[in-house]
Amino acid sequence: MVLKNEYYEVEFTDMTHDGMGICKIEGFPVFVKNALKGERAQIKVIKLNKSFGFGRLINILNESPFRKLPICEHYHECGGCNLMHMNYQMQLDFKKHRTYETLKRLGKIETTVHDTVGMGNPYYYRNKAVIPFGMHNKKIIAGLYKSRTHDIFDMKRCYIIPKIDSDIIRFLKNVFTEYNIEPYDEVYNTGLIRHVVLRNSYKYDEMSLTIVTSSPKLPKKEEIVSRVIAKFPRIKTIVQNINPEKTNVILGKKSKIIYGDDVIVDEINNIKFEISHRSFYQVNPIQTEELYKKAIEYADLSGKEVVIDAYCGIGTIGLNAAAYSKHVLGVESIPSAVKNAERNALNNNIKNAKFVVGKAEEVIKTWKNYDVDVLFIDPPRKGCDKEFLETVAEMKIKRIVYVSCNVSTLARDLNYLQSMNYHVDQATPFDMFPQTSHIEVVVKLTLNREI
Repeated sequence: MVLKNEYYEVEFTDMTHDGMGICKIEGFPVFVKNALKGERAQIKVIKLNKSFGFGRLINILNESPFRKLPICEHYHECGGCNLMHMNYQMQLDFKKHRTYETLKRLGKIETTVHDTVGMGNPYYYRNKAVIPFGMHNKKIIAGLYKSRTHDIFDMKRCYIIPKIDSDIIRFLKNVFTEYNIEPYDEVYNTGLIRHVVLRNSYKYDEMSLTIVTSSPKLPKKEEIVSRVIAKFPRIKTIVQNINPEKTNVILGKKSKIIYGDDVIVDEINNIKFEISHRSFYQVNPIQTEELYKKAIEYADLSGKEVVIDAYCGIGTIGLNAAAYSKHVLGVESIPSAVKNAERNALNNNIKNAKFVVGKAEEVIKTWKNYDVDVLFIDPPRKGCDKEFLETVAEMKIKRIVYVSCNVSTLARDLNYLQSMNYHVDQATPFDMFPQTSHIEVVVKLTLNREI
């Protein structure tokens, strides 16, 4: 019988989907953070459920050759990264294995899963940082949340956002302290500064800054703007977003542009994109270029195809595919994103792309007569709506390229498409989020010939 608060010597034989080591004590599975497959260690059991438990790593007795000392001093308290104790090759292998096993176990999918496409430098890659502000010991702090809590720790540097982001956060802490502008307290619903959001252009020397406040009035607004742009001239636009709600949603409904025009420009595979403070845009621009190249390769375009870009956002995949297609139809439920997509098409002189506001499952029904050849799907983490997949199956679209950020919902959706006469040809995982257990996967499907 496994007992809570007892110490055990164990061997880790597998890993969970989020990178925890799995060991068994008398046949009872226990999950342990920061443990690696193949290691022997002493652990303390800290929590027991009916069919599994959790332990704390006390002492490693036989260390894995793939273990690496995390370079970040905040690693063991932060909830942002969870694979930094693995060397990078093990991270890539872990993500390939997890993709293959999840597709097989949850989706009953037997297909080729290629090696995970990694990065030359798997640090400082995020082009977007969302930093909460708070107060500790009467001092303003800013950083990230401690693992599984809403407690903020004061961040010195984050190794997955650009170095300049850490410098800007540190500068703003000093400015807000100087002007006696207090951070928001979510327990007592007091204070003003909730979050700071930074976005970077990978191809151009541009940044945007969004200051999220709990009320419309921002004291010393002109002085703050003046000091920020003097210190960091890369910042081309500053927005104040107002979020008075008691919520963990970052952005409120109202925004005020207080400097610039709320747009920075970036480029993916020679296509320029305007990005506002609300735009959805892939957070790893280096890997996004490679991912889109693979998606277009999987689409097997000859220039004669009619293509649908479902869940199109600001048009990133569709506009990348336009040069290789006869016509691109994009659908997105967020009106501002569709406006961005239309403007991006205009700015790049792309005339064979059309974007529509609406729910993908409803809009694609109106496109049944287009004789669509290829469908790109890039849904949110929850995956595709069942009604959407049913319509796709009815349309008998010849090729589907599915881009997913959640392997579990991908497996579910592929299982349905497989049951509707689609063959899952191959899959390529991309390491869009190094040092974390998140995976992005590109999958190619083709419609089987009807006999």
